[in-house]
Amino acid sequence: MRLPALLAALLAAAVFCLPAVAAERAYQLGVIGFGESQQMIASEYEGLINYLGRVLRRPVRVEGSGDFTTFAERTRSRRYQMLFAAPSAILEASSASGYVPVAKVPGLLSVAFMAPARTGIAFTEDMKGKRIGFTGRDAMITRLAFIELKALGITQPERYFSGIAYYKDAEGVLAAMQMNLIDVGVANSGLFNVWTHKGEDMNLIHSGRGVPHLTFAVRGDLPEAERRAIVEALLKATQDREAREFLRYSSFPGFEPARLADFDELAKMLDIR
Repeated sequence: MRLPALLAALLAAAVFCLPAVAAERAYQLGVIGFGESQQMIASEYEGLINYLGRVLRRPVRVEGSGDFTTFAERTRSRRYQMLFAAPSAILEASSASGYVPVAKVPGLLSVAFMAPARTGIAFTEDMKGKRIGFTGRDAMITRLAFIELKALGITQPERYFSGIAYYKDAEGVLAAMQMNLIDVGVANSGLFNVWTHKGEDMNLIHSGRGVPHLTFAVRGDLPEAERRAIVEALLKATQDREAREFLRYSSFPGFEPARLADFDELAKMLDIR
C-alpha cells in the first residue's frame, strides 16, 4: 500500500509544480503601457506574442509598466528576457542591467510642438505665456522636448509658459487641446501627421531632431542561439499573418536590425551612460 501512496504523492507534486515550470520557461516581454490594463496590453500585443511563441517554441508573456520609472525599476532586476520600448528606456536598461538592443522599428521619432489652428499659435515666439501639455515627466518625448526648449533659448519653462501640464499619454495631450485645457501640445511628430490626417486642424510650431524608433532588446545573458532566433523572428514578422495584424494595428512597417552604436547620439543627448 505504501508504494501506490508514494507514487500518488509524487504525481500530485509534479502536477502542482507544472505551472511554475511553465512560467519559468516562458519568455517575459516588458513594455510600457501608460496606465493601460494588463488585459488591454495583452490584447494589443496578442499577434506579436503568439507569433514569437510559435517561432521560438516557447511561450511569450507580455507585461506592461504604467510609466518609464516603473519600467526602469523592473528592468534593473532583469525581470524580463525581452523588452520593447522607446530607445531611451532601452538605453537605460542597457546601462543598468546589460540589455542589448537587437531590432527596431524603421524610421525616426522626433518631438513636435503643435497647437490648434484656432489659437493662432504658429511660431515658437507665439508660445510665450501660453499653457503647454506634455506626456509623462519621464517619457522620452518629454525629455527631448525640454532639450529643444533649451536650444530655443527657453531655459526657464515654468516662467515662459503660463501653465505646464502632464498627461499619461499622447491621447491625453490631444484631448486637452480639444477641450481647451492647454494651448500647445507636445507629442511625437508622427502623431501630428496622424491627427491632422484624421481631421484635426493644427499648426506644427516646431519639431526636433530625429532619434531611433521603438526598440526591441534582449537580456545580455541570453544564449547567443536564442538571441539570433529572436532577431530572425522579428525580421520576418511581416511574413506572418498574426504578426502583421500587430504591425498594422500599431502602424509599424516591421523591424530592422539594431545595435547599441545606433543610439550613441541619443545617449549623449539624454546623458545616459
